[in-house]
Formats: sequence, structure tokens, C-alpha cells
Amino acid sequence: MGQHLHVARIFTITLFLCTSVSLGCADHPTQPSQLPLSQSFELRPWTSATLRDGLKVTFDGVRSDSRCPMDALCVWAGDAIITVWLSQPVGIQAERELHTQPSGSEASYLAYLIKLVALAPYPRSDRQIRPDDYVATLTVEAR
Repeated sequence: MGQHLHVARIFTITLFLCTSVSLGCADHPTQPSQLPLSQSFELRPWTSATLRDGLKVTFDGVRSDSRCPMDALCVWAGDAIITVWLSQPVGIQAERELHTQPSGSEASYLAYLIKLVALAPYPRSDRQIRPDDYVATLTVEAR
């Protein structure tokens, strides 16, 4: 009975340590964190970056993508719209839309200006872009 108790304790401790490590890495496995203002950074859908002053930027996904495929001839260049969530440790969370068209590529939140610099990959007529293939390049500046 003593050996079974010893094995159970080792199992419990190992499980606790593995769970702690997993939870510690789950929030930011590969995302940038503690970024300075004005530095561009990339996010994939459903990932976040935290700036040094505590602002958290989460790329929620691409709402629509009507950009003209690179291998097509179009009358209009098109536009893609992404959604980001912005929050501070003590503050209200806010959703903003950012466009690939320059006229809608910026949005404000509290004392910040968030800008969509680029959205990859660029569409092609022979390939469908999966939602998790997108990568948004963003910058955040003080207003």
C-alpha cells in the first residue's frame, strides 16, 4: 500500500507541474509580448500582444477580404477588414475594425492609435485563404 501511495504522490506532483507549465505557456506561446510603442509586430488570428504599458491587442480575425487577387486584373483594388480587441488591465475592452485601404487602416482607443500596416497572405485566384493563414502586421502609437 505504501508504494501505491508513493506512486500516486509522484503522479500528482508531475501532473501539477505539467499543468502549470502548460497554463503558463498557453496565453502567449509564440506571440510577442511587452512591446514598445511604435514598433510593428505580427499577430495571427486569435493571438495577442501586450505592450509595455499594459495595452493588450488581440487579433480576432478577418471579417472580410475582397482584395483583388494578385494574378487577376480588377477595376478596384478591394479591401480586407480585420477585427482587433483592445484592453488594458483596468479598463473597458473595445473592438475596432481596421481596413487594408489607407482611409480605414487606423483606429483610436483611449490614448492610442492602432494601425494595420499589412495583411498577409495576399489573395490569389487559384487558392482559398484559410482563416488561420492570415498574419496582420500592426503598430500602436501614443496619440
